[in-house]
Amino acid sequence: MEATLRKTGALLGKDLKDVARNPTMLVCCLLPVGFMLFYENAIGGGMEGEAAEAFSLLLVSFSLLFTSTMVASMATLTTIAEEKEKHTLRTLMLANVSAEQMLASRGLVALAAIAVVDGACYLVIGQPLEGLPAFVAIGVVGSVPLVLLSLLLGLVARDQMSAGVLSMPVLILGLAPVFAQMVDGFSEVAPFLPTGGMNELGLLLAQGDLFTSDALVPLAVTLAWVAVAAVAFALLYRRLARDN
Repeated sequence: MEATLRKTGALLGKDLKDVARNPTMLVCCLLPVGFMLFYENAIGGGMEGEAAEAFSLLLVSFSLLFTSTMVASMATLTTIAEEKEKHTLRTLMLANVSAEQMLASRGLVALAAIAVVDGACYLVIGQPLEGLPAFVAIGVVGSVPLVLLSLLLGLVARDQMSAGVLSMPVLILGLAPVFAQMVDGFSEVAPFLPTGGMNELGLLLAQGDLFTSDALVPLAVTLAWVAVAAVAFALLYRRLARDN
């Protein structure tokens, strides 16, 4: 047990350093914050009244969904594929590091990065400071399904090129609530997608209605997707890790 914790801790330290050293992951963490800075200052600066409130809610959605999809899919998936391409994973496994430890470390680092980026985006778009802990918690819990899916796809990907292709479905699925209003009838389906519950909870938080009965359905949807993703991950990762 002690040896397992020591190995996992060493992997966490390595993966945390990779966030700053790996250009792909660093850019994916900085882009959501950059987008929020641009939207808030270039577009939202001159708005007043109802238009400003509506735009503020839109930025809350963008912050949660952009961070979740970009860090989970592009950074996590691509980074695992890069390590496979450079045979880093093979070297670690030969050093008696298990696939479970590697995936746990990578997943925890991804969730930590999502927490930091969500917090930065929340501050950039000027939301009340007292809502920051709840916003970060919503973003982290709501991102778990995408992180688990990206870890599985990272095991499937043979190299960074194939990882780029595999990341597209995750991006589309994660960002789907953003485009819900643009497609007839889709707005009724979007709240039940993997990031739909997270998006609804974020909007309720921004409107001051998070701790009301309106939050029960999106909370249930979010937790249900976390459970489904966890079960799917538990069933599939051993086979994928063995095959690759």
